[in-house]
Amino acid sequence: MKKKAIMWIELGLIVLLAGALLAQCISFKKTRPVVREPAVPGESTLSYSPPPPPKLQWDTVKQIAKLRELITPRVEKITEDIYLARGFALGSVQMVITDEGLVIIDTTESQEAAYKILKRFRKITDKPVRYIIYTHGHLDHVHGSPVFLEKGTQVIATKEAVKFMKKDFDLLKEFHNRSRLNQAGRAAPGYSRKLPVKSPVRGTRELGELIWPTITFDQEYSFVLGGKKFELYHTTGETPDHLMVWLPDERALFCGDLYYQSFPNLSTPMLDPRPVRGWYESLDRMIAMEPKYLIPAHTAALIGEENIRETLTNYSKAIRYVYEETVRCINQGKTVDEAVQLIRLPDELAELDYLQELYGRVDWSVRGIYAGLIGWYDGQGAGLSPLPPRILAREVVLLAGGADKILARAIELQEAGEHQLVCELGDIVIDANPDDKLAHTIKASSLEYLGYTGGNLNMFGFYRSAAALERKAAGIKP
Repeated sequence: MKKKAIMWIELGLIVLLAGALLAQCISFKKTRPVVREPAVPGESTLSYSPPPPPKLQWDTVKQIAKLRELITPRVEKITEDIYLARGFALGSVQMVITDEGLVIIDTTESQEAAYKILKRFRKITDKPVRYIIYTHGHLDHVHGSPVFLEKGTQVIATKEAVKFMKKDFDLLKEFHNRSRLNQAGRAAPGYSRKLPVKSPVRGTRELGELIWPTITFDQEYSFVLGGKKFELYHTTGETPDHLMVWLPDERALFCGDLYYQSFPNLSTPMLDPRPVRGWYESLDRMIAMEPKYLIPAHTAALIGEENIRETLTNYSKAIRYVYEETVRCINQGKTVDEAVQLIRLPDELAELDYLQELYGRVDWSVRGIYAGLIGWYDGQGAGLSPLPPRILAREVVLLAGGADKILARAIELQEAGEHQLVCELGDIVIDANPDDKLAHTIKASSLEYLGYTGGNLNMFGFYRSAAALERKAAGIKP
């Protein structure tokens, strides 16, 4: 009995000790994250006179001259049977004449523009349209199709194009409509200043009927029409569904958006990441074909084997360089913001006329490659389960001594030309109190200046839309 008592006492002590240890290591209380909603700061009361509208920079004037060339409607004769209609809209249309009819490659974003193009084509030939080919499913290549469609016309695209178009024009239709209008500078009609030149983006509000492909293929497809052979190859890059059209007898290559006269738009800020590695691999395939004529879906055609080889080689080098440098930064553990500050094209590429950042940008490309290759978490903790932006913003406004303190500094910075910092300070106040009209107004002015000095068509459109949206939020018109 005595031994049993001792045993029970020892067991009890062990249980007590174990309980004490558990109490030190484990909490049995239910816990919840502490989320305190700070008070909304009062609306700012500063007096503010917006700066005068921004003036065009000389570099921008030169770019506008180039833009005017791009948006001047013209039908160019490339060979006896190949014509390129460009400048009628953002997207171009290519026509190949055969003895048995026409092949139309891409159809623009605008039926209005497509009617004008068809009228010009009909001055050249009255042959029927036998085929329409989509190089890819972006709206500026497919939405003019009803104008060219005739009885018996076949529409060709990759199998991926059907998936891609269903995603853009069905699953994410409303989002894509907003993002395209934003990119075009049309997000808030009535709240933007008048454009200095006519926009090349037309007909995107009423997209109308979408003509779906009747012939699809995986990697390769070919046909003969009127004695001409057409070879189609799946080429990822601008999109995963992209294709190129090769006429081997003429050595004419229709490359869609894999080449145009600008550093390419490897990442559109509001849309999904693009297959960048596939882009330069596709360019290398194009170089190996040794084309004599290169007809893109934007900007002028290139003629001459040596000219095309040199241009495409440099184009491929530029894309490959940005991709590989970005991958190197990822593997080194650099954040995307660090990579953006580090990666620049080598001078010998950056100075080339056809690699100027007029449409695409290197920094946007870096961000797009990050988004396409790795996840959204930076490994630093705070971003794993972040609070809503308004909570931190309200704390910052409180620490600063109120919205007036932050916006007074923003006005000083605006006068000094530091417009990006103005916008970021403005966002703190707006996140803290979306009804602060002065913050919206100050930010709108700086956004306009950023747009006019950015030197990039897409950047101008995005900033123009952003400025208009800020004015709309403030309830003021320019």
